[in-house]
Amino acid sequence: MTDQRFTELLGKQLAGEISPDESVELKSILADNEALRTEYKQLQAYFESETAEEENIDLVFDRIKAQITVPGESGLTMAKNKSYSIWLKVAAVVAIVVAGTLIYNKEAIFFNKTDQLVLTQALTKAAEVKTIVLADGSTVKINSGSSLKYPEHFSGDTRNVYLSGEAFFDVKKDPKHPFIVHTEQLAVKVLGTAFDVKAYQNDTFTETTLIRGSVAISLKNNTRQTFILKPNDKFTLVDGKPNLSQLTHFTGTGTDRVMETAWTNHELIYKNNRFDEIARLFERWYDVKITFKEADLKTMKFTGHVDKETIIEALNVLKLIENFNYSIKGKNVYIYR
Repeated sequence: MTDQRFTELLGKQLAGEISPDESVELKSILADNEALRTEYKQLQAYFESETAEEENIDLVFDRIKAQITVPGESGLTMAKNKSYSIWLKVAAVVAIVVAGTLIYNKEAIFFNKTDQLVLTQALTKAAEVKTIVLADGSTVKINSGSSLKYPEHFSGDTRNVYLSGEAFFDVKKDPKHPFIVHTEQLAVKVLGTAFDVKAYQNDTFTETTLIRGSVAISLKNNTRQTFILKPNDKFTLVDGKPNLSQLTHFTGTGTDRVMETAWTNHELIYKNNRFDEIARLFERWYDVKITFKEADLKTMKFTGHVDKETIIEALNVLKLIENFNYSIKGKNVYIYR
């Protein structure tokens, strides 16, 4: 099934139609399978080279074609013509992938295979938080503007889910089947624990915070390096550079709160954050688009707390700390002097 899914995602990438979530999934497959990784590099190198010999692509071409078979049916055949241009090669690969997808769907319908990796996607819009329960009993609270892909039923040695955005996981313990959260840059592996993963595509960092249990974090670009977190640890990856620190506590409301997971209680806490960082939080929290008219306004820093306040009330609180103005037109917010 991994080979079949790899073929499908590869075709989408060659066609320029792969989604961000599918790109994360493709990278995860490549990270876990050296043979597919080698094949991917060969194909990528071929199409990036204008002087590559056609004999090289035929080997990879045959390998991809051989993957697409159905028990009891003959394999797909295709006549190879040395006069094919590189673009016809791309079109042929994509065509094979499309045919393979149809065959895969046929198998799922007529043979009812239970080991096929069929992923369900949970999406949250801006200003929306959603809680789901996975097949193993694990609970996931998904923050606004996020996507989580997961199977209806877990099979195999590991429980794999794919995250873009932010989610809080309370994982059922199962030592024989580790739970792995895949993001674009990280793989977070656990047995049974409670933790938060933040991996928004428009953020400059990826973050994992641990509340209970333990997790092992590996980088997608360096699987040999692993970071082990204990409760109250925070792992941050910025520009490919990892950093370990402690959770941030906030007492501005009279009660000690963990800033990184406050959103699970419908609270938004920022502590000595830049205005542009807070703006991204507000955009997801209030479903607005914030634009700075002057660049220097982005560097102003604030500490504060948002619970039931409206966007106007939240901005007015910030105005008490620093001098700026704002205007709101529909869902667009403009910050200026």
